Amino acid sequence: MDEQKRILEMIEKGQITAAEGMELLSALNSSGEPEQEKNDLIPYDSVKRTYKFLKIRITSDNNSVNVKVNIPIRLLTVLGGIAGKMTNMVPKDAREELENQGIDITSIDFAKIIEELMSGTLDDPSIVDIEAWDEEHNTTVKVKIYAE
Repeated sequence: MDEQKRILEMIEKGQITAAEGMELLSALNSSGEPEQEKNDLIPYDSVKRTYKFLKIRITSDNNSVNVKVNIPIRLLTVLGGIAGKMTNMVPKDAREELENQGIDITSIDFAKIIEELMSGTLDDPSIVDIEAWDEEHNTTVKVKIYAE
């Protein structure tokens, strides 16, 4: 049991990835532990994840819009005020088009998402995934914000 706890602590500290930790736990459990102890493992979903980047992608089918922003997760702690400015990174015309389609990205609580990213408790790395038709440019605009 001490080995399992050590592996989980290594994941928590970012010394190994969750996938590497799962491999170690699997190898540890296949080394002949009784079946009951194998069933006592912590479920994968309760393991903290380590994300390295918050990625923002805004593209359009006709390439009239192409924005790629990669923000290191660790930088988010230094730039504490960035959460309120996330929607400002989306070009004004794309924001307006999304609002015309009934999609209000200002209602997204980026501060909470960043808190979950930092703590490793964000279950789904896909934060925003939107497609909207831009009538003026006759194209589909896609907005993706995700952790990786």
